[in-house]
Amino acid sequence: MPRSKAFDENKALSAAMQCFWHKGYSATSMKDLERATGLTPSSLYNSFESKDGLFLRTVDFYIEHVVRRRIHAFLENEEPLAGIEQFIRECFENKAAMGMGCLLVNTSTELGPHDEIVRKKVAKGMSLVEKALEEAIERAIDQGLLSKGINPKKRAKHIGLLLNGMLVNSKIAGNKHWLETALDSVKDLLH
Repeated sequence: MPRSKAFDENKALSAAMQCFWHKGYSATSMKDLERATGLTPSSLYNSFESKDGLFLRTVDFYIEHVVRRRIHAFLENEEPLAGIEQFIRECFENKAAMGMGCLLVNTSTELGPHDEIVRKKVAKGMSLVEKALEEAIERAIDQGLLSKGINPKKRAKHIGLLLNGMLVNSKIAGNKHWLETALDSVKDLLH
């Protein structure tokens, strides 16, 4: 009979997520993960098998608890254009995540070209956002807020690419002076 876990797995995944998000996969050591989660090496290995196993579970956790939460909060909004703008703005106003970018974008640049399993997980998370943007744009068209001539799929792709670039820039920019210009570009795509 398998032993029950003596720790809260969601808390451990959340702590590991913060560690990987802040430092990146390569710079995060098992000691960092032990400190962040409060777990012993044997608990980490018994539960997640390896650093890779923990990281993959962490990416899934991020998609379910960060990406889906934000999609629900903003992109499923009854006011689709305001929801899209707030979805994007919130990426840069969240003080806890400021300067950390997005775990999916960070991972795509660090590991995506070299690890097919990670690349597929990241692509899954990004496609969730893109699909939610597309659906919000479709609702905006249905509500008469955008022209019927707009291709929702292409517009969602364009906004997603712009957002990804903004998230990369947020990691290297010393201030947020660039943000309003970038947000103006998003607004141009929504009017």
